[in-house]
Amino acid sequence: MTEFSQNGEPQAVSAGQTTDCAASVSEGTKTELAARAAVRRWQGRKVLNRTSGIDACRGCGRNVLDPDTGVIVGRSEQGYAVTIGLVRCGRIWFCPECSAAIRRGRTEELKTGALRWLAKGGTLAAVVLTARHNQRTKLSRLSAALWGEPKTDANGAPILDRSGRPRRTPGAYQRMLTDPAFYGRPEATWTWTLKNGKVKTKTRPAEDGIRHRIGYVGMVRASEVTRSQANGYHPHMNLLLFLGGTLDGTPAKGTLTGGCFEPSANALEEWEDWLRTFWTETLRKMDPAWAPSKECETRNCKCGGKGHGVLVRIITSPDDKALIEYLTKVQDGKPPAESVAADLDAAGAAALETVRADTKTGRGHKSMTPFQMLYRLWDIEVQGTDPDAAEGYGTVRQLRAWWAEYEDAMAGRRAIEWTRGLRGHVDLDGDDSEERDLDYVYDGALRAPLTGGVVMTADAHGTVVSADAELEVQTVVEGEFYDSVGDLVGTLGGRTDHVRVLSAEELAEVQENLAARVLARREERERQARIAQFEADQAATERKRRHFAGLLVQLAAARRAVATDQGHLGH
Repeated sequence: MTEFSQNGEPQAVSAGQTTDCAASVSEGTKTELAARAAVRRWQGRKVLNRTSGIDACRGCGRNVLDPDTGVIVGRSEQGYAVTIGLVRCGRIWFCPECSAAIRRGRTEELKTGALRWLAKGGTLAAVVLTARHNQRTKLSRLSAALWGEPKTDANGAPILDRSGRPRRTPGAYQRMLTDPAFYGRPEATWTWTLKNGKVKTKTRPAEDGIRHRIGYVGMVRASEVTRSQANGYHPHMNLLLFLGGTLDGTPAKGTLTGGCFEPSANALEEWEDWLRTFWTETLRKMDPAWAPSKECETRNCKCGGKGHGVLVRIITSPDDKALIEYLTKVQDGKPPAESVAADLDAAGAAALETVRADTKTGRGHKSMTPFQMLYRLWDIEVQGTDPDAAEGYGTVRQLRAWWAEYEDAMAGRRAIEWTRGLRGHVDLDGDDSEERDLDYVYDGALRAPLTGGVVMTADAHGTVVSADAELEVQTVVEGEFYDSVGDLVGTLGGRTDHVRVLSAEELAEVQENLAARVLARREERERQARIAQFEADQAATERKRRHFAGLLVQLAAARRAVATDQGHLGH
């Protein structure tokens, strides 16, 4: 397994080695960049409100969560403005604001899991999987080929299995996980009866797959989409695999036994060779136009001549003991050892590269992310920027058509997914649910200590939103000119008495009450989901009962027919 150097020569990499020589950025510059990014995300969400075909996205940051409470804009202890009390869509694919909050939380979760695995003595493998694409490639078709899609009938309704759950057509990713060469084969026994009445049995012994030799215990998948001027939409996957574990049972339901081991170079090479061939050939069977290259003649290409369908990097820890000590005694205030700092950088970088699609940008006017489409629409339509000077590419009409295609293809898909059982192997709670995503979106603002601020009624906030003046309100609050917020609302045509200044104590009380209401609503949604699942399970049980009852009726009819035939033969 290799990292790819600038000259194309493969080189081994551990968490104690870095290949990025980027200059450090001053804290002031970081703050400036973060502020600019926050403004850009707000602009993107404003365009999303006006462009999206999804109700939740149209209301994100506009609709008031609790009209009785109103909307709070407070100043945090760090000096930035926090807005509380607005409905958030929680759509990681589509909303720049929600995506940033979710991906920050998911990145920290993955970083924690990665560090814990390195501390156990495990190995991480960062993998990028992609497919060939061009201007004629339909995003919906290619994303379905990569990640699968629900099976539907002629009317578009989902087809359910016997348990009542939607059936899915697996994509290349799902097939990769279940391929016998990788997963192995469990022991299987077949029994049949010969015509003479003798019963025969055949047993196939269990066979290990590649996963056993590399110690695979699970992976995290984060999917991304970009769009280039030359080749259209480009969906691809970033994977972080956890290797070097010994399992009693399967990755999904088994338990770790003993310590971790270091996969041999031969086993890792076997896995990479299999993955490269499997990925290419699986996509070729689906559509020859999607099959990525397995060779590359481009000089100094980062693939090292191996082709662009699969890129792999291995990460190990040079000092597991020091990392374990850091993780268990980090509260003592001591700085981490140099080897641990390298682990932190490596795990953090792997988590960022896997999860933080929202921070990535395209290459000038040649390529862009979906969020950059929203930013370009803001620049052209709201700011009046010359299209040739705005970031990204495409006319307003094209951008809207491309966004509609993107929403249609990605709605309902998970962007980040842990394989079953992996969280347990690294001692993490949580799940991949939309409810957990909403926790990341709401929790930070609801729990941030505030030094002062204002509360606006729903009408006052609606006035601010209609004038695109949210940033102006935030600037006033950051400057602690709280009384001026009412004046600003008045100049926009609203009522000044619909804005009230709150102290830090009053804000804390409002936050607590609002957090309790958000929690109650979440618990009610979860309760309704449990009820729906129970009803679905009951319906599935009833379908199974009817199915088996029908089989018994058919069996009884067959027996009667046999008995009748035997009676005729006797006569």
